[in-house]
Amino acid sequence: MEGDLDYMEKLINTIIESVKEKKVQSYGKKILKKCSFKSKNDLSNIVIFATWLYIYGYNEYAMQVCDLLSDVSFNGNYDLWNNADYAACLKARILRENSVEDGRAELLRRVNEHREPELYPNTVDYYRNTINVNIESDDKYHPGKITDFWRINKLIKAIEYREAGGYPISDEELEKDIEELIRDLRKIK
Repeated sequence: MEGDLDYMEKLINTIIESVKEKKVQSYGKKILKKCSFKSKNDLSNIVIFATWLYIYGYNEYAMQVCDLLSDVSFNGNYDLWNNADYAACLKARILRENSVEDGRAELLRRVNEHREPELYPNTVDYYRNTINVNIESDDKYHPGKITDFWRINKLIKAIEYREAGGYPISDEELEKDIEELIRDLRKIK
């Protein structure tokens, strides 16, 4: 599907016409304005778009958006690959939540092919502390307002770590974080 810009444009326009949530609208328009499958930032916009759809419960649309990155292949560039990795993890999560096993194992096999679990312990402090410090800082700087940048970042990490498996934080802790982050992010108008 990568590179099928006509399909992508039709899908995103359909979503924008159907889903009126502000964040979905905003990211959909960003993608329509500019999208290169060779740009880390553009691919990041696609996965954040899919994440907002998931947050708001538009799971079919979220999976279709994830599929836009299904043909991205690993070429050694983790900056690009991490977006395809996450898209596969998000789709695998939605499938699991809906008790659908068909295709899920293949998504996770593809993801884990390019992971290095021996490096996971190096990322725990970032996940548990650095991201939380940034969320707290944003909250202090914007009192009474829920900010999304660091919360989306943490949600993406939690979903990646939870779905791919083997991460040194329990699934229960990751699920608790995911639930809390989704609850907070749904409050953003």
